[in-house]
Amino acid sequence: MIQMRRKRLTNKNKIYTPGSETTISLNYSPVSEVLEVEFTGGKIYHYLHVRPEVWEDYKTEVRMGGSSGAFVNARIKPFYDPVRLE
Repeated sequence: MIQMRRKRLTNKNKIYTPGSETTISLNYSPVSEVLEVEFTGGKIYHYLHVRPEVWEDYKTEVRMGGSSGAFVNARIKPFYDPVRLE
């Protein structure tokens, strides 16, 4: 895991996840292909090179009642390196 100074993404695409035990919000930048995940413990990570299709899959999953944390654990963490924001 890399830790570095990065700016938070704008709130344009932010999805709040109040029902989740592990995430507070997810945000995505299609231009830079960065997925920002804010976890309930207060840590914020950027996952780089996340394709837009993955973000669309996430939104569909959450809309259909799926777990935000389960999606992150299954579809993000195993495939993308985290960059922790300070």
